[in-house]
Amino acid sequence: MGHTHRTHLDAPGMRFGIVGLASRYWPAAFARAAGQIRGVELRAAADLGRTPTEMRATLGMDAAAFAERFGVRLYRDAAEMIANEGLDAAFVCAEPTAQADLVELACRAGVHVYIAKPLATTLADADRIVRAVREAGVVASTGNTERFDGALREAHRVVRSGAIGDLLMVRTLHQHGSIDGFGPDDWYRRPEQGGPELSLLWYVADVLSWFVGAPVARVYAEYDNFATPGSPFMDNGKAIFRFANRVLGSFDIYFAVRGFQMPRWEIELVGTRGALRTQQSSYEGTLFTADGPRSFYRNQNDAVLAEVQHWVDCCREGNEPEVAVEHARNVIEIALACRRSNEQHRPVELPLDRTED
Repeated sequence: MGHTHRTHLDAPGMRFGIVGLASRYWPAAFARAAGQIRGVELRAAADLGRTPTEMRATLGMDAAAFAERFGVRLYRDAAEMIANEGLDAAFVCAEPTAQADLVELACRAGVHVYIAKPLATTLADADRIVRAVREAGVVASTGNTERFDGALREAHRVVRSGAIGDLLMVRTLHQHGSIDGFGPDDWYRRPEQGGPELSLLWYVADVLSWFVGAPVARVYAEYDNFATPGSPFMDNGKAIFRFANRVLGSFDIYFAVRGFQMPRWEIELVGTRGALRTQQSSYEGTLFTADGPRSFYRNQNDAVLAEVQHWVDCCREGNEPEVAVEHARNVIEIALACRRSNEQHRPVELPLDRTED
C-alpha cells in the first residue's frame, strides 16, 4: 500500500511483549503462538494494574501465574515494559475500549502492534489507531482467525483462480459457543465493550469482504436473544450484505450453542460457472463444476499460529499485513452498521452517517 515500515532485518531475533492481560483467550493464545515461531523472544507482559481477582475473572489466572507459565517478566506499566525490554513488537490484549490508548502508546515508541479483536468499539477509536500506526510507520494488524483457517484460505485461492466464474452470492457462518463461557465478572458481559455484536460480527464481516473483494454498500441485520435470557445482548443473528460490485452476501452468527458441538466457521459461494463450500465438520472443501464435485483441503491447521506467523513475517520484512488497519477499521464500520440496522429495523447504507451517533 506504499507505506514505509520500520524493520529489523539485521537483528538476530525480535523482542516481543504483551500489553494487557484482560482477555480470556488472546494473551495465552498469542503467547503460545510466539513460543512456536523461530526468532521471536517473548520477553514480558504488562498487566496494567489489574488485581488478581480481576485477572482470574477474565484470564482465568492471575498475572503471576501467567508470567510463570510463559516464562515472561511481569510489569504493571506498558511504557516501562517497552522501554526496559527494548521491545520490537507487542500484542495488545486489553478491553476494546482501552486499546486505542495502548496502540498509540506503543506506536509512539516505534513498536509494531498486533491488536486483539475487535480493535475498537467506535469509529473514532478505530480512526485513532489508523492514524497512530501510519504516523509511526510501524507494522500493525489485528487477528482474524477465520481467514487463516486452511480450508477457507484454500477456498479463497480457488475462487480467486476463477474456478467458479464470476462470484454472485456468498454465505458464511460463525459459531462461538455461548455466554456461559464468560464468568459473571468478565468485562465481556459489559455492553459498552461491544459484546458479540462487534467481536463476532468482526469475523463474518471480514470473511465476506475478503472473498467478495469490494466495499459493502448496504446491510440489513436482525438478531435477538433466543436461548440465553440472562445475557445482556443478542445470542444469534443474521444479516444480508449488498456489495458495491452487486454481489450479495449473508451471515449467520450462533452464540447460544450449549451442550453440543457444531462447526466454528464455514463458507459457501456461488458463481456463474460453479459453486464451492467448506464443511468444517470434516475439515474439507468441495468445488462443484461441470466436471463434477471435487474435494480439497482435508486437514485442520493451527489458524492462530498461522495469523501470528504472518504478522511476524511482515514485521521482519517491512511488508503490509493481509489485514491492514484501514481494512480493520472498515470492518468495525460494517459491524456498527449491522447494529444500527437491527436497532432501527431498516437497511443501512455505508459509509455510515456519523451524525446519527
